[in-house]
Formats: sequence, structure tokens, C-alpha cells
Amino acid sequence: MKLHVAGEKSKALCPHCQELTGATYAYRDVPFDDGVGRAKNILALVCDQCGDIVATPAQSTPAIKAARETATRPIEVNIPAPFIEALDLAAFRIDPEATSEFRKKLLAYYIFQAAETDQAQTELIGVAPDRPAFNSEAPKRRLSLKVTPRLNAAIERLMTTLHLTKSDLVKLLVLKIYDDILGSRNPANLKELQRLAAVATA
Repeated sequence: MKLHVAGEKSKALCPHCQELTGATYAYRDVPFDDGVGRAKNILALVCDQCGDIVATPAQSTPAIKAARETATRPIEVNIPAPFIEALDLAAFRIDPEATSEFRKKLLAYYIFQAAETDQAQTELIGVAPDRPAFNSEAPKRRLSLKVTPRLNAAIERLMTTLHLTKSDLVKLLVLKIYDDILGSRNPANLKELQRLAAVATA
């Protein structure tokens, strides 16, 4: 497999010019396939006639993938304050030094866990939602997170599969976290979550 370099010449079928043209490897900002975001300064093969990107070499694939993974999309829900307080308390029990950023890591852990199997989804949907502490007349607060496309896709799948709104899904996830972390003297996944918190704050 050849390592290509900037300035190297080649030929390629250009979709814009609709013909085989000369092309040159150069560093460019490469748009993602879905049109949302781009990978910056990636080696690509550029048409000499129109300047469009006609291909990307294999060596650029990891950088494009990394850029896609870090491209974030905002998620915002308005939920009663006790849900956010319970999420923060669970994060504190896992790691007293964890920052508010660990909220997202903790939710992401449970989202991917729920998305893995039907059993995990059954457990999530089976969480008892009627709890006085969470259904009080508390004010609503906004939970705002920036998530990767991969995490956003998992959220969308769960919403569709479980027929839940985004707010209801987040509330069920928080209740599951509450039961697992704060409702048990020895949470089964505490050590694993402590390692996740350590990595997140490293």
C-alpha cells in the first residue's frame, strides 16, 4: 500500500467534469458524506481542472474517522431539577472529583448499554417512573449536551424502538442510573464507571 504525498500527480474520474482528468494530492478540508461537518487539512486527491476533491487515499481514512467522531451535535432537554440533581449525585458517588462533563460520559455509557440488547432495553423501559421525589413541583432545568454523531444515532434508535420522546428517554436513563448507583450499597458496575471517570478526567 503506497503512502501518497502532497504534490504527487495522478489521474481520476472527476464527477464534476465527468471525465478522466489529471489530479494532484493536496491538503484540503474534506466534507463528510452526510454533508454535516468536515475533516480539516486532510490529504486528498484534487481535480486539476475544477479543484473538486475526487478521492481520499487510505492513509487519510483514520483522520477523517477521528474528525467525524469528534464532530458534535447539541442535545437539549428540559426536565425537572431532581433528575439532574440525581445524575450529578450519581456522578459524585462514582468519582467525587468528576466534572460536569462526566454527566455526558455517564449517560453515554447507559445509552450504549441500552442500545446493545433487547434485554437492556426491557430493563430500561421497566424502570418504575412514579417516584414522589422526582414528580414533585420542582422547577425544570435544561440539560444541554454536545454528543458525537455515533451517540446521537444510538439515542435516535432508542427513541424509535422504545417509542419515547428525548426527554422521557433521558428521564428513564437517569432513573436507571439512580437505581444502579444510588439505590445499591455495592453497585455492580461501580469499578467500571470509576475507571471511565478516571479516563474522562485524565
